[in-house]
Amino acid sequence: MPRPLRWALAIGLAGLLIVGGALLLPFSDWFPGGTVAGISKQEVVNGTAFNRLFPAPAAGEDLVFSQEKRGFSEARLKRDGAVVALLAISDTSTAPEARAKFESASEAIAGWPLVEQGPQASALLVADRFQVKVIGQGSGLDPQRRHALLGAFDLPRIAALEPSRQSRTKPRGQLAEQLGEALPAAPPATLQPQPELQPAA
Repeated sequence: MPRPLRWALAIGLAGLLIVGGALLLPFSDWFPGGTVAGISKQEVVNGTAFNRLFPAPAAGEDLVFSQEKRGFSEARLKRDGAVVALLAISDTSTAPEARAKFESASEAIAGWPLVEQGPQASALLVADRFQVKVIGQGSGLDPQRRHALLGAFDLPRIAALEPSRQSRTKPRGQLAEQLGEALPAAPPATLQPQPELQPAA
């Protein structure tokens, strides 16, 4: 193979590797291995699981997702093009100190403790793990509107979230055990008597 052709192939392959790495970089959190705040990624809910649990925007409003990563998702609530609130869900397994502020909560929404964080922010702690937050922007939102937005999140499904494990396959022994329970035992094989061969006439 001529040397120029080899160089061209090598450069082309290197370019493909660089482009492929750049395309896969946003999905690196989905790959097995690594940690988030010292916790295995497999133990932290991915932000993509949160996105479908945000409230639907009201007429004249838009919900634009602005940040997503392992354990966190954030969206901007816009009205007439202006951001009126930030909405977020976070998995506090990576920041357990975030749960401390809910210990003295005196209010609740749908049974989950509610706290106010200054004049612009309200937060819920769902299932003692997921912080759901609304932060007013610009002229802000009154507490009633913030609380209505918090209640509009799909709180039951947030409470039921579980991290996706690296492997969902069961150990072979456990799988065989479950299959043995699920399938009826096969009847023992019986040998059928064979007809005797008659000598040819």
